[in-house]
Amino acid sequence: MTGYLLPLYSRLGRTSSWTIYRWHAWIPIAIGVTLSLVSALGRRGVGARQLIATIGLAYGLVHYAGQDKGWEYHLYPLAAFAAVLLAAELPAALAARRRLVAGALAASLVAALVLLGAKGLEASPASWWLDREATVRALEADLKVRLAPGDTVQVLDTTEGGIHALLRLGVREPTRFLYDFHFFHDETTPVVRALRAEFIRDLDARPPRVIVLFEHGWPAGGYERVERFPALAERLRDRYEPAPTRPGYRLYAKRHDS
Repeated sequence: MTGYLLPLYSRLGRTSSWTIYRWHAWIPIAIGVTLSLVSALGRRGVGARQLIATIGLAYGLVHYAGQDKGWEYHLYPLAAFAAVLLAAELPAALAARRRLVAGALAASLVAALVLLGAKGLEASPASWWLDREATVRALEADLKVRLAPGDTVQVLDTTEGGIHALLRLGVREPTRFLYDFHFFHDETTPVVRALRAEFIRDLDARPPRVIVLFEHGWPAGGYERVERFPALAERLRDRYEPAPTRPGYRLYAKRHDS
């Protein structure tokens, strides 16, 4: 938290401008949440559950604005607590026959559902899911014919499917590193140098049968990024031989000579 996450990662991968994801969907949500709280105060006061949800709502705002990256999944805490507050007063309003309040709350729910549901419909047939699945299956097939029982594989990846393929094969990595992006930024800082040293130490202690280098680094960089990690580039050249390069990744198979 104090050595890496806050001083380094918090500055990594920010969008060019700070934006609210699908801002128009938040208008009916904000109206409904406000109406729900006002209605509860006017009826019997805010209960313990609504108070906790309100605190959660405030946390969600801080969670998103404090990270200042503009990534949509940073809105999940805010959305979760807003959903609780948005619906919390509707049953009571219906039971008390407060038709105006109940109708307004229901309208807010419907508007939010329509606006956010459109995003769900856009995402469901997304072609990149199919491309990712094809990558996972291709890597799984490539590794299966090269591995003996007990062999390990190290993937140099972010979220392109490398870990998914290893999970499907039941194959372990020789290190604790699931991603590789933390090796390729702020290289001169002590914490990144320590991460690199640990990675090389574990690779040398338990050399994997195959190293998989994915083409797309994050937030930038391609295959050439390993040259910025001299110790890793040296081991790939001296101890591994490149196998065929597939769309999206490259295999390095361990040499059999001494």
